[in-house]
Amino acid sequence: MKNILKSISALFVTISLSSCMKDYQEEKYIEVSPNETAYVIPLETGNKDNQTKLKSVEYLEQNKVVAKRIYTPTQFHSTGRMWWSGNWIASVRVIKVDRTPVTREWTAVGTGTDSTKKEDVEVESSESIGFGVGITCTASIPEEWATIFLYNYNGRTLSQVMDNDVRGYVQNILTTEFGSMPLSKFQSNRKEIFNLMRDSSVSHFSKLGVRVMNLGAAGQFSYIDENIQDAINDKFSSEMKITSANNEVIAAEKFAKARSSIEAQKNLDADINIKNAIAEGIRSGKIPVPTTIAGNNISIMDLYGLKSFSTKNSK
Repeated sequence: MKNILKSISALFVTISLSSCMKDYQEEKYIEVSPNETAYVIPLETGNKDNQTKLKSVEYLEQNKVVAKRIYTPTQFHSTGRMWWSGNWIASVRVIKVDRTPVTREWTAVGTGTDSTKKEDVEVESSESIGFGVGITCTASIPEEWATIFLYNYNGRTLSQVMDNDVRGYVQNILTTEFGSMPLSKFQSNRKEIFNLMRDSSVSHFSKLGVRVMNLGAAGQFSYIDENIQDAINDKFSSEMKITSANNEVIAAEKFAKARSSIEAQKNLDADINIKNAIAEGIRSGKIPVPTTIAGNNISIMDLYGLKSFSTKNSK
């Protein structure tokens, strides 16, 4: 019985002593991948600014690190009266910016980055005819722009920025440009509008730490009213038929002109051959005719226009 009581007492003492010990202070490290840029922000006691916001680009740049493994020190945070009451908290905050390029395709349902959603950019013409424009975009964060990106988009990923900020900026440009012209001018002005969209987006987001590498149309316009698309298709089909018919007429006219030219050339060649034969016959005496007309001294060859042929053949 005494042995049992001793064992219970020893167990009670052990449990009591273990409950009076601080938690183990674990050494923590954070890995930084080659496609990431890391910043170590101090979280000193009493400096609330460091905990709630990132003050400036210069401040962030000073705290950028090139290490690929960062040690994060901890300090004991007391939560009670006893010396062991509390926990270990980080003394610094490590922020990483993923610079990996991201591609987005904002298109109709069934295609694009998210095939389950209709993500094409919807706009209207000046006649309030609605249609969707498919857009494809690729962007990245250059190493030298990572600090600017973090300052402007703290806590957001490049994917989130593209789906919200870049897409919204693109929609604003397309809405303004397409909304200022009738449907009939879309095709002829499409290239200029997309060039404006790309150039403006590249310039705007470069100031915010995002390099827009590629931005353009993805596929054809998708009209909200299917009847409009059918009408456009019918109009295009009719124009193609008219063009084809015109081409056939032009081809027939060219053929007729060529045929006429060939026939005229054949007649000319035949006339020349006949005149050559007559001139040769007169010159050789095979065709007996007087050489001149009496009283006028006019050569019979000149009279019939044969002198040049006779001269040519006699050479």
